Amino acid sequence: QIQLFTSLSLYLPFFEWIIGGDFNCPLDTHTDRSSPVPLPLLHTAKAILAYMTDYGPIDSWCHLHPTSREYSFYSHAHQTFSRIDFFIGFHKMIACDFLSHFILDHSPICIQLKAPDDSHTSFRWRFNSHLLTRDDFIRELRSVISEFFQFNKSPPSSHDVIWEAFKATIRGKIIAYLVACKKSFQKQMSDLEIELRRAETNHYKTNSTETREQVALRQHELNALSNSRVEKASLHVVVDKAGKLLTWQLRCEKTERFIPSIQVSDTTTSCFPEIINKSFTDYYSSLYSTQYDVRVSKGPMISFLDKLNLPTLSEDAKILLNSSLGLSKILAEPLAIALHSTP
Repeated sequence: QIQLFTSLSLYLPFFEWIIGGDFNCPLDTHTDRSSPVPLPLLHTAKAILAYMTDYGPIDSWCHLHPTSREYSFYSHAHQTFSRIDFFIGFHKMIACDFLSHFILDHSPICIQLKAPDDSHTSFRWRFNSHLLTRDDFIRELRSVISEFFQFNKSPPSSHDVIWEAFKATIRGKIIAYLVACKKSFQKQMSDLEIELRRAETNHYKTNSTETREQVALRQHELNALSNSRVEKASLHVVVDKAGKLLTWQLRCEKTERFIPSIQVSDTTTSCFPEIINKSFTDYYSSLYSTQYDVRVSKGPMISFLDKLNLPTLSEDAKILLNSSLGLSKILAEPLAIALHSTP
């Protein structure tokens, strides 16, 4: 850690940096921990505090909330809270807050920096093909198309003007639908995050089994809602979108593995997936099944083994092997090994 901050100090004359993450140590063992048991500062915390004193970076959350207590991690083993996730830097922080955690065991940190405005590039709108899998969107789109061409016909205006107007109208409807879906999803996430925040606050105060169950329940609901959004995004990747390298690679791989037809017999070729799957099942079943009948091959196998001159045990050796092992033999064997062993 000391080498890291020493290396960062070399860049101070050129630009101001900011670094954040899980440092796995509290900077103040009194205010950054819920346990009243005193603990000494770790070596990492001492290095960070020494660097902050020498070069002037600040802990963003502690700087903006000097009198508040909030934690980012809960230890189930020790049943204590601690603030071990933070941002350190020179940038002027406008806001820094802990968010509710429902995927990881650490609370995420949201910071707002005062940075110069960047020049925005032009945005090219693209249609989200995943919307075609939603029945409510299809119904609304059909209604909009029918209504548009009902009131906009070719005699008053040219075909080019109608087509351009239609594209602008349908684009506006799609954008409005996406905005409404986004607002609905954000409202659900916001309501669940507020409920999770209240449950976490009660858990901070009481640290009981009931509040822990409430936190786990809200985390599960938020995680399920977030995963549903991720699954929709993953389905959106595999749709046909020109210019996307990943989609092109997946499409090529799917095309290479596709079997359009199979020759069932010498003169018959089938294109039905059921027959193709059954043909492969029958082929591999016969391939990995035994090729010999035990009842038929038992006689030749015994006659072959009878012709071999295999070594056999004598009657005395059989009696010796089947005899019981006494205590005297067990005690005498280590002594005999020791006498015949190499010094």
